[in-house]
Formats: sequence, structure tokens, C-alpha cells
Amino acid sequence: MSRSGDTNKSFWQTLEKLIGAKLPDLPDDEQLDLLKDTSWVQNYVKRAFEQVVPKQEPSQNRSGAAEVFETHHYVILKVKMPYEADPLVKLRVDQVKIESALKNISQIIRLPCLVVPSTGRATYKDGVLQVRIKKRKISKLYRDISVRYL
Repeated sequence: MSRSGDTNKSFWQTLEKLIGAKLPDLPDDEQLDLLKDTSWVQNYVKRAFEQVVPKQEPSQNRSGAAEVFETHHYVILKVKMPYEADPLVKLRVDQVKIESALKNISQIIRLPCLVVPSTGRATYKDGVLQVRIKKRKISKLYRDISVRYL
């Protein structure tokens, strides 16, 4: 055993005396080398995430990744796209669909919260399409409904 191994062993024995109980044996140098190789951790975490996080459907012919963020009252979406794309923007309460017949581009972007589609406004400037949609308010009031007795 190496000198550092002797030092670790004496430290371990001192620790056992302080605790007043027998601790598991220290791993030898060969076992410690195996513990130093942590490449398995990355693979383990990757597999765990693949099981937990569902795979996203890739958008067809994506011209740019969408940047989505929220303010207090709005959801704002920014997508880089060429001027020639002439986008057609379709809104739903939970997602935005951007299509272009000219460039055969279609992209669906899920929104982080529910919105009011009729309040949506889209602008194009300097190669960026920006869509601004008002968030849907969630009523915290309860509504009485009648009970029908059968």
C-alpha cells in the first residue's frame, strides 16, 4: 500500500474511534481508480432524462429556433426567417403555427400558457417575425351551477 494509503487508513481508524463504531473498509487503490472514472454518470443521466422528458416533434423545415418569453400580460414569440418567406401565422390557445407556401416552411411552437388568439399581432422587422399575444386570464371566482336531480 502506498504512503497516502497508510495516511488514509490511520485517519479512518481515528475516525472510527471518534464515532465509536466500525466503518466499512476503505477501498484499495485499484477500486479508487474505478471510482475516479465518472463517464458512466453522464450516460446514466442522459438515459434518465430520455425516459422522463418526452421527445419533441421536430418542426418541418425550420428556418430558425423560436424564442418564447412572457411578460405579465403577454406571450411574445420571436422567430428568425427570411423576408421572402411571407409567413402566415395561425394562433390557437396553446400554440402558434407559422406557415409559408412560398418556401414550404411549417413550424408549430407550443406556448407556455393559454392565450387569447383574437388579440394576436405579428410584425416583421430585420429578419425577425415577432408575434405578441395577450395571456388568457384565469378567473379565481367560483361560478354557481344548478344541480339537476334525476
